[in-house]
This record gives sequence, C-alpha cells and structure tokens, in this order.
Amino acid sequence: MIDASMHLLTDFWASPVMREALAPALLIALVTATMSVMVMAHRLSFLTVGVSHASLAGLGIAVTLALPLLPTATVFAVLIALLLALMPKKKGISEDASTGILFAGSMALGILLISTAGSAQVDLFGLLFGNILTISANDLNWLNILSGLILTVLLLAGRAWWSIAFDAVTAEASGLPVGSLKLLLYGMVGLTVILCVKLAGIVLTAGLMILPAACAWLWGRSLFTLAALSIAFSLIGTLLGLIWSYAYEWPAGATVVLTLCLFFLISWSLNWLKHRITTS
Repeated sequence: MIDASMHLLTDFWASPVMREALAPALLIALVTATMSVMVMAHRLSFLTVGVSHASLAGLGIAVTLALPLLPTATVFAVLIALLLALMPKKKGISEDASTGILFAGSMALGILLISTAGSAQVDLFGLLFGNILTISANDLNWLNILSGLILTVLLLAGRAWWSIAFDAVTAEASGLPVGSLKLLLYGMVGLTVILCVKLAGIVLTAGLMILPAACAWLWGRSLFTLAALSIAFSLIGTLLGLIWSYAYEWPAGATVVLTLCLFFLISWSLNWLKHRITTS
C-alpha cells in the first residue's frame, strides 16, 4: 500500500501537465477557502450559484465578439453580482428571487451565444466543468491578478465583513459604511467565481466556495479558526483531488469538489459522534 502510494506520488510529480496545474489549483483553493468563510457568514451560497451560472453569458459574449474569455467574464460576473446587491428587495422581489431571475436569463443567453459560435471555437465541457490541465500563460496571469486583488481586499475588509455578518446595526452605528462594504463583498464574490472557472467550471464553482467553510464551521467559530481550517480543508482537498484525478483519469474539477464533499461528510459524522458522546 505504501509502495503503491509513493509510486503514484512519484508519477504524479513526474507529469509535466500535473506539475503545471498544481500551483494555480492550490492558489485557487487558497483564495476560495478564505472567501468561503464570508460566503457562509453572509449566507451568500445561492448568490455564488447564481453568479457562476450567470457568468456563462459573459463567456458567450467573449466567444461571440472574439474577446479574451476570463477578463470579459470577470467584468460580467462582477456586474451581475453588483446588480443583485442593488436590486430592490421590496414589492415581493427577494434576493433569492432576483438571483434566480438573473441566473436563468443570463445562462439562457450564454447557451444561445455559445451554441451559435460552434464547437470548434469553444470548449463547452471545459467551461461548464473546468479543466485546470489546459491553463494557458494568459489564464495564469489573469488568475494571479485576481488572486492578489481578492486576497488584498480580504485582508483589509475581512474583519469589517465579519462584524456586519453578525450585527449590521451595531457595525453601522460604530461608523462602518455597511452599504459600501456589502457592495464590495458582492463584487469580490463575482471575482472569486471567475477565479474558480478554470478549476471547477461554471457548474461546480459553488462547491469550491461553500464546502471549505462548511467543513470548518463544524469545528470553529472565530474568524481566525474558520479561515485556518477552511484553508486547510481546501488545500488538502484540492491536492488529493488532483492526485486521484491523475490516478483514475477522472475530471480534475469534479474530483476536487467530490473530495471536499467527502471531507464535509466525514467532518459532519465526527461532529455528530462527538456531540452524541458528550451528551450521553
């Protein structure tokens, strides 16, 4: 068993494709893990699903107009996220209803645009489910720019976002610009969604942005503890997912998300068992 594992790790590291994919995949895992804590704290899980699916329209526009895929999709995703933040919540239009409306309309537009472009011009499977193994130099540069921007904003605004998540009234009374900070948070969610597209694709992006913090939430409650645990779950899950995808020739993005799902099930089971023991 040990010899087989060592042989697998040696083969994995010897593969030029996997070596090149490892660094950007772990970078995405790091950024999404830290952002995942804010997504959970602010209950924005459905927003990530809506924005990720709506970004298909941005990719469709890029394909149709021969524009760079990731930069165009980034602008579109951020605009969609900000639009969701600004849409009126009165007159029966709740946030989840607004998300569903934009989600359905944008994805339908994206499908129409991409279908007219032809399969020769776009890898639809890669867009929907990710393909980190085909990352280009331009994609890598864009990922580095987005990652640096998101992590910088998280360091500067993270504590304020944390305060707003649990007591927005007190945060506003203390002088925090709650409205502006929420807009900034929605914008960062839009950026992070695009960051995930190369690894997990449009369909599976929500898994990367929800599961790490969901696993961590079972073991900690402070901002530092949640962030540290979320990062650990995300990095280990991504690394194991890539190794398993190499060993069994599975799609990388789907394997990473499935690994994180397995981590959540194990965490939930251990947490439930701990609770049963302490209450018995």
